[in-house]
Amino acid sequence: MRSGSWLLILSLLLSAPAIARQPPRGPSLRTRTLVAPARPGEVPPLALHVAVGVPTLLQFQAPLPPSAPRLPVDEARIRLVALGPGSWLLLLSTSLAEGEQVPLTLETGPGTEPLHFTLVTRREVADVRVRVVGAGSSSEDDAARALALHLLATPPSRVALAWPRAVARDPGRTRARVESVLWMGPRFFATASERDSQEGAPPWRLVQVRLRATLVDGSLMEWPAQLVSGALEARGQRHVFTSLLPEGASHLEVALDGEDSPGGFSPLPGQEAPRP
Repeated sequence: MRSGSWLLILSLLLSAPAIARQPPRGPSLRTRTLVAPARPGEVPPLALHVAVGVPTLLQFQAPLPPSAPRLPVDEARIRLVALGPGSWLLLLSTSLAEGEQVPLTLETGPGTEPLHFTLVTRREVADVRVRVVGAGSSSEDDAARALALHLLATPPSRVALAWPRAVARDPGRTRARVESVLWMGPRFFATASERDSQEGAPPWRLVQVRLRATLVDGSLMEWPAQLVSGALEARGQRHVFTSLLPEGASHLEVALDGEDSPGGFSPLPGQEAPRP
């Protein structure tokens, strides 16, 4: 491909936030920042939304080996074009079938778990640029975990929403609901309960809570919350998840992921984050 064509593609990618605010006909184009999970082998893969005619730029915070991306050996509909250390372009020649998921694996170096993604096609949305960054840690995380453990030990009736909100459900049964949300400046603590409402139903275990918010430039940021789980009881389990809201972010949503089933995003119920 000639350099002029690459420049055209990159100019379209860089203008993605403006395109996302004024979507053309077809899928709405969006840019996203994904914070990689600390233990990717224990949680469902991250979904990337690809579409015919929409190049998806995949960028990583740290350079990765050029041979890192892996698609299924017989997958001919998707091209992975290396643009530089840690950057690849995903090009789709044929739309994926509804519900189809194509695995994409990226090695992150010796002694670390690979990152797992699934490529899907959705008529309403496509990713034009996805930036994947690593999760940071600080001493504040230890203090947040200590407070989360305290909230987990508090009787549910002491800290509760007037109307608990279901955030993970199946037809005929509610799997999990948020019971309380406590804001402390830009940080929140949410208590969730997990219940099996059908006798004999297979157990469902919460393994990750993902958050999504809209940044000031109109792009989306998705990241895993810090999750603290209580003891497993006869018909369920209680959890506390906590995180900091990025500066200037709005429209906070939450998704509860099971072992093999990523959850859908729903608005986080309860009190809005206080304004500075």
